[in-house]
Amino acid sequence: RGFTVVIINYFSYISYMNYKWSLINDNVTEEDRKVLSDFILSNQRLTNGEKVREFESIWSKWLGVKHSVMVNSGASGNFISIAMVKELLGIGEVIVPPLGWVSDVSSIVQLGMTPVFVDISMDNLSISTENIKKAITDKTKAIVLVHCLGFNAMNEEIIKIAKDNEILIIEDCCEAHGATFNEGRVGSFGDISVFSYYFGHHITTIEGGMVCVNDDELYDLARVFRSHGLT
Repeated sequence: RGFTVVIINYFSYISYMNYKWSLINDNVTEEDRKVLSDFILSNQRLTNGEKVREFESIWSKWLGVKHSVMVNSGASGNFISIAMVKELLGIGEVIVPPLGWVSDVSSIVQLGMTPVFVDISMDNLSISTENIKKAITDKTKAIVLVHCLGFNAMNEEIIKIAKDNEILIIEDCCEAHGATFNEGRVGSFGDISVFSYYFGHHITTIEGGMVCVNDDELYDLARVFRSHGLT
């Protein structure tokens, strides 16, 4: 919490100094509105239809993963990712940074899991490898890596730690569309990754998110949790 307060105060200071770092104001263009209007007028099915499946396929190819499941928000993606961990590994602890979005933590609590906060590194604003090592217990089920503000949070040692301890890695990429690690994009290295297409993010579906996986069982679980038990 203390670090978050520092960030807020810092940007308040920048604003006070008359720097103009505006947030997104209008990234849905008039042409976008026309396309949306035409779609609504010409289609009876307005949810989870052909365009959603097309976007899931394109996104998977761009990211370099086998499966993508679109959901109604990045926050829903966070919830589904923890639900998948709980289904596969049972109730336990989830390592999570104190710097992230509220649904990174609330999803863990709502599903009866225990959040274990570990501190971040100032190099990339993500949880450090050493702090992850100290936090792992026999109850640890997953590690949530938040790629904060476009920085890459992944490294080879974290991947090895998770594999050696049979822990799932969840990548929260809601602020890091297109960020890279080694030769790939973030979101393609963990067991599960989550993206957001909220109004103020890199690309937008106004609301919306994506859960991405390579494992077929995880893919089925993601669809089950998205659609109330239906695949």
